[in-house]
Amino acid sequence: KLVLGYGGYDPERYTGKDGLKLAITLPEKWLDGGVPASRLRDVFIKSYRKKHPSAPLATAADSEWGLAIKDESLLLFSKKRLPDDAVITEALYDRQEVWAMGEWDWAEHESALGKLRAAIKEDLANTMRHVLHEPGSIVPVTSRAQIQPGNTYVLLTGWYKQQCVLVQPEHTVADLKAYLHAKNSVRMPLESIDIGLRTSDDLIEVLDPALTLQQVYDKSVAGSGGAAPQITGGAPETSPVLAPVGAGADGSVLFSAASAFGGARPGFVFKSGSCGLGYYEDARSSG
Repeated sequence: KLVLGYGGYDPERYTGKDGLKLAITLPEKWLDGGVPASRLRDVFIKSYRKKHPSAPLATAADSEWGLAIKDESLLLFSKKRLPDDAVITEALYDRQEVWAMGEWDWAEHESALGKLRAAIKEDLANTMRHVLHEPGSIVPVTSRAQIQPGNTYVLLTGWYKQQCVLVQPEHTVADLKAYLHAKNSVRMPLESIDIGLRTSDDLIEVLDPALTLQQVYDKSVAGSGGAAPQITGGAPETSPVLAPVGAGADGSVLFSAASAFGGARPGFVFKSGSCGLGYYEDARSSG
């Protein structure tokens, strides 16, 4: 099965009334091999002309349009041409989307790609200017022994996993991006990485690579309408905590995040509660 359609250069954003999307099941004899993509063109344009007989694509000459498929780029709308002589069973996979594109669509496609490439180049240069520390200076947390009072942590959540890393307040957002790139290599190109701060249930603000993590923390506290909580439990007063914590009216910390039990703490109990897993003030000791 394949999906054939027309939707300009970016079907996800196309608003024209001459769009079309068809799901087709290939004839069994086509699956034996050797059938060229030009047969798909014939099938699509026949249906398209019935639906939109006066549309530009319907009236275009064969040399003015062709088929396209997604390319290897991370840009969702970026495509490459599917040659008419490409063998269907070799060039396509089951349930793949194949799009018709006129030469006018390709012109818009290249224009949009050019603007995005320029923006990506500018953003990459900005990131590189603010990578101030080696990726190795950011350490993944892999054992509970690394969870210590006075340390600074960031919880990175996204894609298919989350990870906690040990950082310093002077690390920048760009340093975090460089760390992720160094850990994942070509699977996570530096120019494809954005780091954001959740500002509400349905809104994430992309952070400027120049910001230090201390500034990110201050920003998160200011956005919540609160003041930075005082760090207790033996941690230095200047040690920032980048994950949100619960604080009492007098500024004392009522909750300290911890991924595992790290020993008893006077006045606190280790449990999973409203703020997540960690140490909560023991109501019995405070009362």
